[in-house]
Amino acid sequence: MIKAKTERISFPAVAADPTKAVARQLVYFTAALLCSRGLVFGHYAPFGVAAVAAFPYAGLWSAVLGSAAGYLLPSSVNVPVHYLAAVLAAAAIRWTLNDMMKLKMHAIFAPMVAFLPMLATAMAIIFVNGSGSEAVAMYIAEAFLAGGVAYFFTRTSEVIIAGRSADEMNAQEITCAALSVGALLLPLSNLAIGPVSLGRVLAVIAVLFAAYYGGVSGGSVTGIAAGIVFSLSTSGLNYLSGAYALGGLMAGVFSPVGRLASVVAFIISNAVASLQVGNQEKVIGGLYEVMVATVLYMLIPQKAGAPMIGLFSCPDDTSRMDGLRRSVIMKLDYAAKALGSVSDSVEEVSKKLYSTCAPDINGVYKRTIDDVCSNCGLKVYCWERNYNDSMNSFNDLTEKLRSKGEVDRNDFNAQFASHCSRLAAIADSVNSHYREFSIKDAAESRAQQVRSMVADQFATTSNLLEDMAAELELYEQFDFNAAQKVGEVLRGAGILPIDISCRVDRFDRMSIEIIAAQAESVRMNKAELTDEISRVCGRVFQHPCVSVVKGKCRLQMAERPFFRVQTGCAQHTCANKQVCGDSWDCFPDGNGRQILLISDGMGTGGRAAVDGAMATGILSRLIKAGIGFDAALKIVNSALMVKSGDESLATIDLAALDLFNGNLEFMKAGAPISILRKSGCAVVIDAPSLPIGILNDINFTKSSDSLGDGDLLVLLSDGALAAGDDWICDTVEKWKGQVPQELAEEIVTQAIARRADGHDDDITVLVMKVKESDSSF
Repeated sequence: MIKAKTERISFPAVAADPTKAVARQLVYFTAALLCSRGLVFGHYAPFGVAAVAAFPYAGLWSAVLGSAAGYLLPSSVNVPVHYLAAVLAAAAIRWTLNDMMKLKMHAIFAPMVAFLPMLATAMAIIFVNGSGSEAVAMYIAEAFLAGGVAYFFTRTSEVIIAGRSADEMNAQEITCAALSVGALLLPLSNLAIGPVSLGRVLAVIAVLFAAYYGGVSGGSVTGIAAGIVFSLSTSGLNYLSGAYALGGLMAGVFSPVGRLASVVAFIISNAVASLQVGNQEKVIGGLYEVMVATVLYMLIPQKAGAPMIGLFSCPDDTSRMDGLRRSVIMKLDYAAKALGSVSDSVEEVSKKLYSTCAPDINGVYKRTIDDVCSNCGLKVYCWERNYNDSMNSFNDLTEKLRSKGEVDRNDFNAQFASHCSRLAAIADSVNSHYREFSIKDAAESRAQQVRSMVADQFATTSNLLEDMAAELELYEQFDFNAAQKVGEVLRGAGILPIDISCRVDRFDRMSIEIIAAQAESVRMNKAELTDEISRVCGRVFQHPCVSVVKGKCRLQMAERPFFRVQTGCAQHTCANKQVCGDSWDCFPDGNGRQILLISDGMGTGGRAAVDGAMATGILSRLIKAGIGFDAALKIVNSALMVKSGDESLATIDLAALDLFNGNLEFMKAGAPISILRKSGCAVVIDAPSLPIGILNDINFTKSSDSLGDGDLLVLLSDGALAAGDDWICDTVEKWKGQVPQELAEEIVTQAIARRADGHDDDITVLVMKVKESDSSF
């Protein structure tokens, strides 16, 4: 399997590079500076202290300097010295307790380091200034805010230091990250052009992107986080918590419809939540901010939000799904065995019924004796004194009846004919009863054939269920997290997914099957779609196979295999007729295998063309549907046997190449030889077998081999072998071209020229060349 290339930066490695170390300290400084500038309740700024308490210890002093600088800059903060003292106290606590690993790693350590200095310095100010109860309540609330935001910063820092990607974060970590980003954006709310705040515009854009790529969960989480943070900034904006939350929720609900629908839903929802507070100046300004943000959002390229894909996906319950998979496998396997036992029972009972109920030719003679001899004067002589001789005379007629269909008086032996006075009447009676016997025998034979075919269909159905169980067993898991990411990519491309299945087999190879609503106005860019799906899944996929049935679009994708193939096919029609009795197909089965198929109908012309095309068409459709080769063969065999009363025969020559490991399997039913060229040497593959359409019980004759880079496979119909196969092997070995079509045409041309028996036949040559895939991503 070829994995997508990913790169994560570890902080210890960064520390070894002085330039990166300085850049990291600058990031700590800037983040702490922004946090200290964020105001809540109009005059309080607890987030700088939270940054000092929660940022990684390696950036502690940069955070101290950044927070101190932010508090010293002019602002509307009450008593800046209060925050400076809290910053220094928090830094001192962390420095003093840094060696106590168990304590500093505790979840409440950072919140307490922020809460206690904030509360202690606030109480000192209250005692000095004699503040009232309202001020006391505000200082206590500020201390709790500092502790809470310190917890959010700590969880977010742990994710960043661990180098975990967005899709590896759980719901709690995503929420903490969203609130942390909100705290960083809060100081930008003071940067305004008229009534429009830069911070709130950026927040709305973030909510829209999260809603579009994360759906309802993304829009809700981001909207609530942004609403909470910005509603705390100053009085008169408390409506933002509801407006952003409702807008994010509705934008996520309408995200599958498209970006424009998501934007309209946010605007309307935000306006409804905003207008409930009356026609206030700040509310009107908020509506202007939403308008500016939505215009900017529509102008920003859609790919800008691609990193959010998978961020809000919910992890799947692997144990529950694995239990469900095992349950389905057991049910399918049990049903397969039950149907197999039904098939055996039907076959056994059918044979017993045929042996006891089938017409017996002795009944022909018995009825003749009853009709003719019962009132004859020689009855005692013939059937009491000389019973054995008389019965043997009748038994001697059996072979003559079966060969001629009737008898006359000359067919009786001389001894019986010499004393029988009713010989002509006996002959007529035997012929009459034998005709009745023949009709009943033919009907019973046909009924027996039908019973046998029904039993065979039970066995085929049993094989189908066994194949399904084996296929489910092959898949180790269904990756629901990847399916959610793929769905977000599709919605981003304007495709509305109905159902998505991402299956991973025991070889860690993923295949994706998508059912989507057909959208006439959406033009699918397969290359771009494949790149995005490969990126979010961390694997390299081939371009999707797309088909449309009854208004629904089906996309199938498999990982890019180690090998790829080139194929070419050439045909010659017997006597240059309009139709060829040979039929062929070449296709991937959706499970990493390339299938090559040739079917040769009996004879030439239209009748042969019908049989060959029917065999190829049905077999191809069944294989593409995931039905196993053996079960598919039996279904095609039954179809040929019942399609008409006339005999229908066809050969099947099938080759299946595993594009991941190069394993090649040959399956032949009455087909001629095939030729491999491995490492420049031609090898003949022969597997004698019967064609389909003759017997109920038909099976492939199988063999296997392997192919590598540059190897060739040649499938032939029998018309190409009229002059032998030595010259074909020689031609294949000496061929130095790059286009398989040219080799196929060369073999057909030579096969026509070398035929010296004065006859003509249909000729089909199918050539496949194997190459290693480009592993670049």
